[in-house]
Formats: sequence, C-alpha cells, structure tokens
Amino acid sequence: MKLLNLGGLRQSLTDIYSPRTDEGKGRLISLTSGMIAALYNVFITGIFYTGFLSMYGISITGVGIITFIPYIATCFSVFSPAILGRFQKRKWILLAAKIYFYAMYIIATTLMPQFVTDPDDRLTWFIILLFLAYSVYALFSPGFTTWFYRFYPTESDRRTRYIALNQTFSSILSCIMLLVSSLLTDAVEGSAMQDQLILLFRYIAFGMVLIDIAMQAMAKEYPYAEAPKLRLDKVFTIPFRYRKFLLCMMIMFVWNYIGNLNNGLWNYHLLNHLQFSYTVINIVGMLYTLILLCTGAFWQKLLHRYSWIKTFGIASLLFTPTEFLMFMLTPGMEWLWALTSCIQHFCSVGLNFAYANILYLNLPEEESTACISFNTIGCNVFAFLGMMTGTWVSSFGNDTTFPFLFGMEVYAVQYTTILRAVGLSSLGILLIVCWKKFTPDKEITVIEQTQEHHRKRRQNILNRWKRRGI
Repeated sequence: MKLLNLGGLRQSLTDIYSPRTDEGKGRLISLTSGMIAALYNVFITGIFYTGFLSMYGISITGVGIITFIPYIATCFSVFSPAILGRFQKRKWILLAAKIYFYAMYIIATTLMPQFVTDPDDRLTWFIILLFLAYSVYALFSPGFTTWFYRFYPTESDRRTRYIALNQTFSSILSCIMLLVSSLLTDAVEGSAMQDQLILLFRYIAFGMVLIDIAMQAMAKEYPYAEAPKLRLDKVFTIPFRYRKFLLCMMIMFVWNYIGNLNNGLWNYHLLNHLQFSYTVINIVGMLYTLILLCTGAFWQKLLHRYSWIKTFGIASLLFTPTEFLMFMLTPGMEWLWALTSCIQHFCSVGLNFAYANILYLNLPEEESTACISFNTIGCNVFAFLGMMTGTWVSSFGNDTTFPFLFGMEVYAVQYTTILRAVGLSSLGILLIVCWKKFTPDKEITVIEQTQEHHRKRRQNILNRWKRRGI
C-alpha cells in the first residue's frame, strides 16, 4: 500500500501520533488500545471461544443459542443516547461499564463451570451471564465512539492514514498472536494441558483488558454536543418515508440473516466434527488480511464501474458456489476447506467494501439519528433470526450424522450452507438486475456515464484492431 510504504511510515507516525498535543496523544492512545484489544480478542472470541464452550459439554445447539444472545441484548443500545445525554463528564462511567462487561464476559463465565457441573445448567448460566453483560454494556458502549471520534483527523488524507495505520498494526499483531497461541494449543492437544491453556488465555485476556482501560483513562475527554431527544416511535416510522433508504435496509437485514445462519456453529463443526486443528483454522482465517491487500484495488475498480449495489450482488453470486463445496467437507479435507476459504475471502473483500456504504447510500441527513437507530435494531434482529434458524437446523441430530448420497455422512449443520447458497444467489440476482431501484439517482447518472465511457473505449479498441486486420 502506498500509504504505508517504509519511506512515509515514520513521517505518518510522527505527524498523526505526536504526543505533544492532546489530539495526537488521543490518537496514540486509540492506536495502542486497538492493538491491545486485537490481542485479547484472539483469546476470547472465534475458535478459542468455541473451544472453551466445547470443554464444558456445550453442544452445537447450545453454541448457537449462546452466539445469538449478544444480538438480542445489543438492541438495548437504542436507549443509550437518553442515558449518556444526562452526563457531560462520562469517562469514568464508560470505563466502569467496560470493566463490568469483561468481568462478566471473561471472569464470571470462566469461573461458573467450576461450580455448575450439569451441561444444561451450564448453558442456562452462560445465557444469563452473557445477557447481563451485553444488555448493560449496550447502554454505554456507544459513548466510546463519541469520546474517541474527537481524535480523528479532520483532513481527509490524514484521516485515511490514521484509520489504515490503526487497522494494519492491529491486524498484524492479531495474526502473530493467533499463530503463536494456536501452535501452543495444538502442541498439547489431547491432554488436560490443552484445557488449562485455554483457561489461562482467558485470564491473560482479562489482564490485557485492564491495561487497555488504563490506557484509555489517560485520553482527554472533550465537552459533548447536546443531542436532540429522539422519541422511540420515530425510529420505527421515519425510515418508511424514504423508499430507497428502506430498500437498502432490506439488503442489510437480509445479509445479516444469511451471514449468521451458521455464525459460531461453523467453528464448532470444524473443530469438533471435522477435527481441524486450531493452527490450520486460524492460519486460513489470517489469509483474509493478505487477500484484502492483494485484491482491494480490483474491488475498488468494480465499485467505481458498477455501483455499490451491483458489486455487492456480483460478490454474492461469486460466493454462492463455495457454500456447496463447504457442504461436501469431510474429516481430512483441510486442503479443500483452505482453498474454498481463500475464494470466500476474495469475495468477502468485495462484500465488505460494498456493505460498508449501503447504510449511507440513501441516508437522509435530516433524519439520520432515527434511521441509524432503525438500522442498528433491524440488523441485530435479523442476525438473531438467522442464528435462530441455523441453530434450529443444527439441532436435528446435534452431533450425530445422517446418510447422504453415495454413502456420505453429513451433520445437520452442513445444511446451513445450502440455505446460505440459496439466499446468496437470490440476493445476488436481485441486486444485479434491479440495482437502480436501490441506488441514488445522482449515482445512477455517474455509473451510466462511466459505463458509456468504457463501452466507447472498447469500441475504439475493436475499431483499431479491425483497421489493422486483427
């Protein structure tokens, strides 16, 4: 990436993260906090979280139930502005809420299985503890965004470098930690040491959380702008006045449903049914960063040429065949899974680029607060419904197999890939064919002019070839 070449890296760091100003110090704290968070999230999310739940007899259905709890509780964030608006100085309230959340999410859930031995009772307590953690934190966590947003550079170029540097450093550290921890965990596979190591990782993560909070406490807190009060009924009425915005919300809602059909469940399937190692799973996951750097320019060209909506549709269609390959996985087929995952990473770059702007594509500025709240609630509700569907499908037989074609044995969770394939193909075709219905009129004009430019350019090349007798 040009913006991160070695020649300009030192200058960028000095320019953006200079601790001589409050803003520079805040950005340096934000960078350090993001890097620490990337480290501790390795231990408490993803495949290590699935491994932790599996240690205590939580079935694939139980993992699915636990996975959708945050999406229910996060809906409480709609009440956040009313609560935070009461406090002009809220730094210590936010930090206390963060300590509470991670104490519940890490410490309470780690200690609970030592006192509760029945797997069904453990599942109940996991649900209770996680709901209490997420529902309370949802009321306060948006405050961190408002607090640290004041440190973002106002100039477009510096802001781009700031965001890129934050994400790059965090991603690199996360990849290194994933690799080292995976190798350690696989080295003691099959012994009691593996379970003890996963528990140790969780306690280390909580220590890192406390360091992260101590770092954030040093950041300056600026006065907050007084936000207008938002009536809850407006959240569910105002968006329906804007047809194209509502259509874009339908894309996001459907995508959250499809994307979460096997969220959490698939890691359980790879780890427990297919017996893939932590190292293999995490290394393949890390390849997304490399593929992003190699193919980002390609997807940006597609976005420029075909619009955000059509690009999302193209990526969805390209993603579809990989779900059928995922359905065919059996133990010992790590090579096919790795190859298919790389294709999915390539498609995901395009999906993520396009998805990031769908919310803002037709967002009415004068009613942005209500519309963003509607989006937050809707995305969480549809993600919850997707996980509910996937959990219901996976509950048939739980960890036992069913006969399929040619003597192949499959688990119920594998059928979620078929559901995803049907959803992705339907969504992709709709968006490619009807992209104008979702796209602002001004952007349609620009896209059509761009396509006309490319059409004339192709025609000129063909004419030159004809004149040369090619």
